[in-house]
Amino acid sequence: MSDLRVQGTAIPAEGGHWLMFEEGDPVRQFATVTFIRGGLIAMAVTVLFGILGALYSVPALAPAFQSVGLDMRQLRPIHTAFASAWMFLGGVAVVHRWLQDHGGIATEADRWRLRVQVLSWAIAGVGILTTLMLRIGSGREYLGFHPVFSAFIAIGWLCYAWNFFRIAGPRFFERPIYLTMWGVGMIFFLVTFIEQHLYLLPDFFANPTQDLQVQWKATGTLVGSMNLFVYGSMIYIGERISRDPRYGHSRLAYALFGIGLLNSFTNFAHHSYHLPQEELVKWISFVVSMMEISILCRAMWDLWNLVRTSEDRAFCAARGSFGASKYWTIFILLSSVLISIPPLNALIHGTYAVTGHAMGATIGIDTMVLLGALIWILGEHVRAREGEKAAEGLHTAGMKKIVVGLNLSVAALVLWLHVSGVVTGVTRATFAPNEMYVGPEWLSAWNGILFAATGLAALVFFVALLMKLVPVAFRYWSVAPKRA
Repeated sequence: MSDLRVQGTAIPAEGGHWLMFEEGDPVRQFATVTFIRGGLIAMAVTVLFGILGALYSVPALAPAFQSVGLDMRQLRPIHTAFASAWMFLGGVAVVHRWLQDHGGIATEADRWRLRVQVLSWAIAGVGILTTLMLRIGSGREYLGFHPVFSAFIAIGWLCYAWNFFRIAGPRFFERPIYLTMWGVGMIFFLVTFIEQHLYLLPDFFANPTQDLQVQWKATGTLVGSMNLFVYGSMIYIGERISRDPRYGHSRLAYALFGIGLLNSFTNFAHHSYHLPQEELVKWISFVVSMMEISILCRAMWDLWNLVRTSEDRAFCAARGSFGASKYWTIFILLSSVLISIPPLNALIHGTYAVTGHAMGATIGIDTMVLLGALIWILGEHVRAREGEKAAEGLHTAGMKKIVVGLNLSVAALVLWLHVSGVVTGVTRATFAPNEMYVGPEWLSAWNGILFAATGLAALVFFVALLMKLVPVAFRYWSVAPKRA
């Protein structure tokens, strides 16, 4: 196996072989941009139904929603389903960008599997949105849609995994760690998908405790598989920006993978402290969760330093998003420690504090990492067609205001949800008869208003971000011209 020498360190060539966007196979170029488009559409749906859900929480507005046939039975499952879709599609786009580097010319079978993948997921997306609007769903957590659409998702996923492992499979464990993260994440997704549908078995569904335990275990594995895609994307794009492949072979990267892998099997437990289960399971979950996010925090910091010093540009939206995720990781680390402590978990479980924690992790860490990755890829995409000047349009002072404003508004939203949840939990613990579920009067009066206000502020910046990225992603339908 050939080696690439970087500052005196021998690195396998698989970790340092990079092609310009336009040098990749046209089919793979198309796939990368197609999944970016799909991810941006999913983000738009997520944001729309998220703000509708926030407005629904305002007591004065709820009757207006109900009068047109909308309530949380539609708003929440659409929001959560498409939030998951956005993060998976963002990761899938980054994987296809790697396939441009190493996949060569797509075979006829590759192209057919890609067509099936895109068509299956398009049918699933449209079908899920339509049926949930008609109140046809499963009522399950994160998989609230009708299980018939799960078949389309699984078919597309199998085609996706086949195309990936056909290229990455040979010498798989000799390749950079992000390949291992993506490959294991693909397998974990299929595992969690099967587990999350065990409720369709009558005998299984008849045992509520077992059903809840497995539902949360499967959901934890789903989040674990998603995290592997995000972490892998972070390392791969960091490598591309810095032009330094060493991090993908570092001990820290392998430690992050190992703890993330273990966490995928255990992180469900802090959601089910209230269910009958062994105390040892709860402690293992707590310890492993803390190990993962601590290592992630260190990895974020190291990658940020590597990327930051690789170029002298005054502002880069990709670097800005990566930098924001670094600070969000520190905050989520603190939040995770607190809500995973059993006595505190008992206070805040089932309150807005858990919602705030989930939103901070999915927006602050996962979304910021994926946005940084996709902005960088879109920069390549537009540079190949219009030149460097056009690509700089993604890194203007206006874009900096959007990135900063988005993070500040989401921080305000997440902070308020934490405050609301803690107050509700503490009040509930006092067993005050009139305040057990709704909290004190001032909280009831302000909760919906502040939730909606901070949500609307985040909406403004999400819309501004989409208005910047969607035209770039959608205005080109031809492949990038190859260099002479």
